[in-house]
Amino acid sequence: MRQIQNEAAYDAAIKRNIIGNALKTWRANTDRAGEVESAVEAGRRFNDYGDITGYSDDFIGSIARALDTYGKLTPNQTAAVLKGIDARAARKAEWAEKQAALNVTRQYLGEVGKKITVTVAVCKTIVIEGLQFDGRHGFNFIHILEDADKNVLIYKGHSAAFDGVDKGDTITITATVKSHTERDGVKQTIIQRPKRI
Repeated sequence: MRQIQNEAAYDAAIKRNIIGNALKTWRANTDRAGEVESAVEAGRRFNDYGDITGYSDDFIGSIARALDTYGKLTPNQTAAVLKGIDARAARKAEWAEKQAALNVTRQYLGEVGKKITVTVAVCKTIVIEGLQFDGRHGFNFIHILEDADKNVLIYKGHSAAFDGVDKGDTITITATVKSHTERDGVKQTIIQRPKRI
């Protein structure tokens, strides 16, 4: 009879095998197991080396802990995760439907090369560090704007017109229409040289 050199390592290996076998069985017997495992990933916390260091203090964290501890989820746990996945997919589909209906009504503003005056709400400002649009190093800004009719305007660059302006703020500007483009089915009016009125 062989003697076990390291009891702790032996016990850990046995536990890993039990959890691994339970996980294989759970995957084989669970419809959409891959979707559940992908959703559960959000509940884990990792270090820089990719090792699990803990779990989030919410439902999905508790589910991730259960899957890692036992190698399986109960039917009720699995059903709860799938319910969340399906609800999220339904919300996403509803949002996409609303966006598609909105995109049909969106129009280009002004004529390329001409000035426009428009009141816009700042929807988002993206800050990108690196080479600026004018070739110098620093920060780039992309301002995504909407008028009252939800028509989209984009400004890329630095302008005092947006100093002190935050998401949700409304300002009135004059700008030159640089081009009319479309991105992901959304008509966009690209502007340049904006000035706040």
